[in-house]
Amino acid sequence: MSPTPEVSPQRPPEMQALLDATVDAVIIIDSRGIIESFNRSGERLFGYQADEVVGRNVSILMTRTDSQSHDHYMGRYLTTGVPHIIGIGREVDARRKDGSVFPVFLSVGQIHGANPPRFVGLLHDITLRREAMSAIRRERDRANMYLEMAQVILLALSPDRRVQLINRRGCESLGRREMDLLGRDWLELAVPTDQQEDVARAFRDVAANAIGDERYFEHDVLSASGERRLIAWRCIAIRNASGHLTGFFSSGEDITESRKAEEEAQASQARMTQVSRLATMGEMAAGIAHELNQPLAAIANYANAALRLAAQADLSTLDPDGDVRMALDQISQQALRAGEIIRRLRALVQNRETRQEPSNLNDAIAEVIGFVAGDAKLNEVRIVSQFDPSMPIALLDRIQIQQIALNLLRNSIEALVEQPRGQREIRLQTKWSTHTVQLVIEDNGPGVPADLVSRIFDPFCTTKATGTGLGLAISRTIAEAHRGKLSYDSPVGGGARFTLTLPYSGDTPR
Repeated sequence: MSPTPEVSPQRPPEMQALLDATVDAVIIIDSRGIIESFNRSGERLFGYQADEVVGRNVSILMTRTDSQSHDHYMGRYLTTGVPHIIGIGREVDARRKDGSVFPVFLSVGQIHGANPPRFVGLLHDITLRREAMSAIRRERDRANMYLEMAQVILLALSPDRRVQLINRRGCESLGRREMDLLGRDWLELAVPTDQQEDVARAFRDVAANAIGDERYFEHDVLSASGERRLIAWRCIAIRNASGHLTGFFSSGEDITESRKAEEEAQASQARMTQVSRLATMGEMAAGIAHELNQPLAAIANYANAALRLAAQADLSTLDPDGDVRMALDQISQQALRAGEIIRRLRALVQNRETRQEPSNLNDAIAEVIGFVAGDAKLNEVRIVSQFDPSMPIALLDRIQIQQIALNLLRNSIEALVEQPRGQREIRLQTKWSTHTVQLVIEDNGPGVPADLVSRIFDPFCTTKATGTGLGLAISRTIAEAHRGKLSYDSPVGGGARFTLTLPYSGDTPR
């Protein structure tokens, strides 16, 4: 015997009119899933007329997957009272008369008091919403792709400069994970302490600008490892419709390497300029050497001839102390020395190798002190020397090292002329260690002006009104040719201090 069909209750016309006026599809089914009512919105949504679906199982409106499980859910609810879909709204796929599938939001409720049990379903077409959400997801995915592919740092900050968004490039630059960056104060997180005030000021300037106005600034960022990278930022303020500041958006390019390359290029250009100047000096020195060698040789010859004549003559009356003879001897020696210095200077600026021979730095410098003793005495300059008694024999170009010492001592004497009499002093010291020998020359003069300290060794840089600006440049070149260094600093009490440091291998015979 077939089961007796449940009889659909007669519905008041007012109720049917209400159902038909409802924007969403309204479907009433019995406990077996048989459709009892199908409103006008349901007809428009599914493409069925009401008389085509009333009396049929609601599964005709479902996809194959949902239809297979519907009866199971309904039977379990009627048996256990535990709802699976009843009272719970959810998104499902529905099927039209033409077989097309579309998304709906389904809400199912039980009609209380009905006997046998009946259920009402409300279905809202969410095709447009789902398409919009899909479009939003696509745009979001595309934006995320652009963010991740970008070769610059992309950074979004709140008005109080807390990180709201940062891309993969930014995380890599900082050496941190995104989760460790979000919500953190950018200044405290990534900006070195010595630059935080300037960066905060830059953000205030951006905030004061109109929407869309871009500001460019640079600052270092600190990675998790403590490495500093120089970033060039372009930053704009983000505002809402009311014009209130809602945050900042910045794009940053790492210019660390390009800035280093730029500085190296500038340094290389400076070195090329210096080389060019030195080459010119070499040509000048060649001409000077040619022009001066003959008169210097003549001076030496005449001095030697005078010495020979003096030896033959009786000068006991005219020169009882031998001062003339000593003066002539000094003239001869200094003429020969001047010629040697010119030849060495020419070799230096023409980039020839220095002539390094075993020498004692103390002896070489003591000789130079003798050269300037007269000039120092004339200008009432006191030279205090302290020689390291254990100074070893080192490989030096004696003439060139003496040229450095001579330049430094003469510079100090000239600088001390402006000091009060009785307060003019030069302190000279030699010392050595396992790997170096040093000469330190210090005076209590006015020192080097602060704006010239960085350029003091540049060719043609001078503090003297009549100076050439070549002495210190040549001295530094000589030091570097010895694989050494000539440096400047100012003592605590004022004045100038030059330190010549030369390598010492330790295997040169003492």
